[in-house]
Amino acid sequence: MNFFPTPYPDEILYSTLARYCMRSGNIKEIHNFEDLFGTRNCIATMELPTQLDALIENMPANSKCTAEYFIYKHTLFPFLAAFIPEERANKIIKTMRNGEGAVSYMSLGLVTSSVTLNRYFRFCPECFKEDIERFGEPYWHRSHQITGVFVCAKHKIPLYNSTELIRGGNRQRFISATHANCIVEKEISFPSDLMEKMLWMAEDAEILLNNHFGFKEPDWFKNQFRAKLIEKGYARMNNYIHQKKLKEDFIEFYGYEYLKLVQSSLPDKSGGWLSDMVRKNDRTTYAIRYLLLAKFLEIPVVELFNTKLGFNDENESNIDAYQELWDQRLIELTQSGLSIREIADILKSSTKTIRKAIDRLGIEPFWKFNGGGKYHYMKYTDTEEFKIKRDECRKKWLELHAQYPDKSSNQIRRNNDGLYAWLKKYDSEWLEQNYRRIKTVVNTIDWAKRDTELLPLVKEVIAKMKEGKPERITWTTIGSKLGISGWLSKKKDKLPFVKAYIDSEVESLEEYHIRKIKWAIEELERQGKEITLWNLAETAGVKPKYMKYIMREIENLLIEKGYSTNIHEYLHNVR
Repeated sequence: MNFFPTPYPDEILYSTLARYCMRSGNIKEIHNFEDLFGTRNCIATMELPTQLDALIENMPANSKCTAEYFIYKHTLFPFLAAFIPEERANKIIKTMRNGEGAVSYMSLGLVTSSVTLNRYFRFCPECFKEDIERFGEPYWHRSHQITGVFVCAKHKIPLYNSTELIRGGNRQRFISATHANCIVEKEISFPSDLMEKMLWMAEDAEILLNNHFGFKEPDWFKNQFRAKLIEKGYARMNNYIHQKKLKEDFIEFYGYEYLKLVQSSLPDKSGGWLSDMVRKNDRTTYAIRYLLLAKFLEIPVVELFNTKLGFNDENESNIDAYQELWDQRLIELTQSGLSIREIADILKSSTKTIRKAIDRLGIEPFWKFNGGGKYHYMKYTDTEEFKIKRDECRKKWLELHAQYPDKSSNQIRRNNDGLYAWLKKYDSEWLEQNYRRIKTVVNTIDWAKRDTELLPLVKEVIAKMKEGKPERITWTTIGSKLGISGWLSKKKDKLPFVKAYIDSEVESLEEYHIRKIKWAIEELERQGKEITLWNLAETAGVKPKYMKYIMREIENLLIEKGYSTNIHEYLHNVR
């Protein structure tokens, strides 16, 4: 290479490489790969690019860039690998420098993860404008490409999907951000409570992305979270964790909608990623989930990595001090007349643990008899603690309904399941009196109208697919380009006009290969290159094993064009 663009602030390396391709003057994209990496045998990868050593080797002699510089400053590695041990992180770095990309994703657990990475490159409209004003061109920001981040931390506005796929289409091509692919067709807005959580995440993700805190072993994070869980009453020193309470409060804190957006929903039954993180911590999970738990437990990102939290297990005085406080609280509760079950709920312990502690402390067995043979028992609902809790829950319930006057109680409870569950259990009569029911009107879809409106759009998409380098015409590709791949093929029987037209245009694999060959003949003629079967196969991107099945059609096409070729010799060579 005679030149290489200087990476812009917060620019993902993919974008820098795309800007090189725009300026290289190469007619064929594959020649760009030869310039950059010295080989054609690689693909354009956004999150964790590979062959960085080869890239550095091919860069201009005066370049001061290194593989480490690109990895830490212009890829998503610092975010994706933040919570993995050093040994595994070094393996990924080695792979990025000179290896197969799939290895990195497997090492991070992203191949088998329930988290699906972003499909499209994302952009912030304000950053787009500022980049043009400052640098004369837009570019892909790395902080905008993090899965689970939906807003720009700088401008505090939603991010938008571009029209460019991250994993799809031609993977041997780098595509720049442009006016053509960064279009805001419809403005996005989020509710204020949802926007607040999105900004938290965007800001914390940027801290993780732009700081190398050093790699930690899994036990480090396990102990950090454990210390805060103990402090907040979700765990005990003996490693018991009140999973049900933790889950309820976690869901109430974030709400179902947000957890679904960041692909971190929790199952109705026990278990799930949250339980795994606080109990085992031997599985690799997506970095977003560490940030979710840290925020919930009020642990700043910097503190999570750099400050050892809570009790030191080696310091017996700390453990003893905690135990003394716990014992004192138990004595107070036994004197209040509560049952063992209710005391266990307050102390977030099992009844078995409470009974053992009572024996250890020599507390009189108050739960049996009160001298005269009568049970000494006070209901939890008669205590002052309950009354305070009830008033707080009632107030919160009414505040939520005042905040969202157009929502029903059913809609409100989705993001406040813990609150609803408590009121349902302990204050059901009041809850029923203050339950808002709104009759919803189901909007039925006019499929006939949709069929008529969709048909010209389908025709336009298919027409564009027939222009330039061929794309196979299928229901899936058409749906994807229209942004309705989720339901188009499933509802095709409700769209008779659309169905009839698409069915008439869809291609078999053989038909698709023949169309690619036709295009390849025209492309070779345009470039002034010799037309041979080998050149046709390479230009069209048709593998030799498929070429054999359409030889007759290829021969006819060449004859029509006035060319001749030794078909039999070619067949012999590809066997």
